[in-house]
Amino acid sequence: MNALKESNTSSISKSSTKSYTNGRSRSVSNHSSQPVVILPENLGHTENRENTMPHSTRPDTLYNASNSKLPIYVSNATVFNGTNRNSQKHVSDFGPVLSYSGINNNDVHLSSPRGETFTSSSVTQWDSAIGRAGLGGKSGRVIERLMGDNDMLKRDLKIERLRAEEHKQALKMAEGRMEALSAEYEGKLHDAAINKTLLKRKERQLADLRQQVEIEKNKANTAVESEKRWKEEIEKVESKAKRDVEEAQNYAAMMEARNNTMTSHWKDQSLEVNRAVTKLSKEIGDIVFERKQDDERLNTLQGLCDQQATQLSKIVQERDAISKVYEEYKVTQEEVLQSIKREAKKQEKESEYVIAEATKTLHKLKWALGLKKNERN
Repeated sequence: MNALKESNTSSISKSSTKSYTNGRSRSVSNHSSQPVVILPENLGHTENRENTMPHSTRPDTLYNASNSKLPIYVSNATVFNGTNRNSQKHVSDFGPVLSYSGINNNDVHLSSPRGETFTSSSVTQWDSAIGRAGLGGKSGRVIERLMGDNDMLKRDLKIERLRAEEHKQALKMAEGRMEALSAEYEGKLHDAAINKTLLKRKERQLADLRQQVEIEKNKANTAVESEKRWKEEIEKVESKAKRDVEEAQNYAAMMEARNNTMTSHWKDQSLEVNRAVTKLSKEIGDIVFERKQDDERLNTLQGLCDQQATQLSKIVQERDAISKVYEEYKVTQEEVLQSIKREAKKQEKESEYVIAEATKTLHKLKWALGLKKNERN
């Protein structure tokens, strides 16, 4: 921003200096070879011009027409040729107004700031062949003074040209600085775009890592739920096996009690049976038949008992095998769960580290963007 201000100031001062220089050069070059100059009384402006530095960019006091005390250049053709002119004319853009009247009979009156009036009859024409030798008196001194002022104005013109060259060089330097600032600005814009792309990539990586963490958490929750479900199933199988074993044991005890009851009953009734055999032979046959049927039933019950015992032993073996498998599965699930927990903790630590690094990078980028915005403002 400072470079822009300097370049604008340099361009403005250059344009003003150029316009002033052109105006001065026109005021010198547009007149003919033998100028007649009317000076103001106060010539102290020459000291102010000499004290002005060449590199100053402030407007010179000579630019102010109200404070200007430059001489007025009037050509000999204007003063002495007697042509018909307007009664009043602005000769210089910076000097006072030159008024001349009495155009009849080739008599021109010139008014000076002192209030003196010069006419064509009172001023001897300048002759370049004669020089200063042919002039005497007040007119000669005035002409000599005007020639000295003319030389001084030529020196001022050279100084203004040097100032214009210095302003051109300052403008070139400002243009170089502007190009450097533009290149730096483009580079910073490119860096900001790269940082923005990197930030988006980091954000995408962060989102992917968060998704992975969520997936691992879901896997861990699923594993815990499956473990609970398997535990419930194993408990159900164990309770069912226990109920079956208890029922088989109760049934075997009942059959054994019935057998014992029947055996004790026949032992107690053996005497009566013997007496009844003698008395009731027909009923003995029926009883024998029923006994055979009872034997068959007993055999059937014995077979059932043996089968139940075999099934019970198989159930016990299956229970032992299930318990063993359950213990192995429990150990395996514990190991898997521990490994899953370790991996989850590891992933969580890595995710926290990546999130911290990404947050730090984001803060740095925000700080850099804020600093760039402040520099723009």
